[in-house]
Amino acid sequence: MSPKRYVRFILPALILANAVIKLLWLGRNELAHDEPFTVYWSQRSLADLWAMLRTENNPPLYFLLIKVWSMVVPFDPAWLRVPSAVFSTLAVWPLYVLAHRLAGVRVALVAALLFTLNNYHYGFAHEVRGYSLFTLLATTGMWLLWRAKDKTNNGLRAMLGLSALNTLMIYTHFFGWLAIGVQALCVLALPELRHLRRNFLLGVGITLLWFSPYLIIFIQRLGTSVAQGTWLEAPVPEELYNMIWRWSNAPVLAVLFLTVILGGLLRSRVREAGIRLALVWTFIPLFGMYLASYAAPMFLDRYLVYAAPGFALLVALSMDALRIPTHSITGIMVLAVAGMAFTFTPGAKSVREPSGVVSTVDQWCAEDCSVEVVPAWYWLNYLAAEDLDQLKDDHRDLLLSGVFVPDQEMVDVVGPTVLVDASGDRSCRSIIEALRSAYPGVDSVEADHRVWVYRFRR
Repeated sequence: MSPKRYVRFILPALILANAVIKLLWLGRNELAHDEPFTVYWSQRSLADLWAMLRTENNPPLYFLLIKVWSMVVPFDPAWLRVPSAVFSTLAVWPLYVLAHRLAGVRVALVAALLFTLNNYHYGFAHEVRGYSLFTLLATTGMWLLWRAKDKTNNGLRAMLGLSALNTLMIYTHFFGWLAIGVQALCVLALPELRHLRRNFLLGVGITLLWFSPYLIIFIQRLGTSVAQGTWLEAPVPEELYNMIWRWSNAPVLAVLFLTVILGGLLRSRVREAGIRLALVWTFIPLFGMYLASYAAPMFLDRYLVYAAPGFALLVALSMDALRIPTHSITGIMVLAVAGMAFTFTPGAKSVREPSGVVSTVDQWCAEDCSVEVVPAWYWLNYLAAEDLDQLKDDHRDLLLSGVFVPDQEMVDVVGPTVLVDASGDRSCRSIIEALRSAYPGVDSVEADHRVWVYRFRR
């Protein structure tokens, strides 16, 4: 079989490999952190879901998808994670074809493998959250944008298709607007795409029109986040390197990839269109979000998921741009892929196991006692670990509840109080001190990662 015939099997093989890797071990880890939130609200009525979405920073698309999906599959963590695994699997497709169009088969294969063997993307493939869908849509958008440059009529039809895809993206995650902003920067900054400006702006206008029913909610949530702040803190400079580390699996690979990128930029003098596209795609979101976080903290690994495929593309393109003997470039590419494979840890056990919290509470509450949870959203983690089917029931009373602190006269009536503190900081300290003043005895244990359980008793 000739080499050209082998090429046609590369993309199907990559998709198959991604599917095998990302569909394995889906049920190994418990539903934790934000996953029970997604599952719980996907089981609510549309009226209740809509009421929640008006006060939360979550668009509706992924909740509706899980709502429909959960109607036709077993109500089980592995099955609930299948859509995320499939979306992450499919994301390798537009990344490969974009890289192939920019620099050929070798670069496309390396970019796809760097994505496939990345623990960061693997993690999102195993979450009942919308980040893998966001990744797929953002990567497909960059491919559609680059493909449009060669279309007739200034890519009008392609821009309309991009507009439809962008609509799905912003209904998946609000930061989809930042991904659209990256597309706009590419159109404005890259000479190869400037002829698309008018039709691209037309497409953005159409996307805005489709988003208009949700625009008031988006503006309200944005205003609240800017005015009142977020739960995050302003980042330190080290966080920039840590983000590259996450995209590279290991510190030594992060240094290697940054060195390769610098070498590729110097050797190519940033004249190659693909490198300029990947630079905008990767580093504008990275540094832009970092700087913006000093005004409204938002610098979090998952919020940059739309830029991460650009990093894999940039590394692969930079290797190809080193302008050293071909066998040396091939050696560097093999070394990079081997390093990613060696540090790739599919099926690794999560640090979060809410069942440990449930087990501790059950042990300490062998007799009647009062169980309190702070913050209230952690009730969903607790209920999911206790019995996942409980997320099908309405628990708004728990989600709106505070912590009951009995006075000394009520202690004998109430009995022991068990407090689950999942705040991860000292914000719960006043509650703990109030309970200490009511009870003479206290036991404590870290029952899960950064989740402490206290028992207050006579």
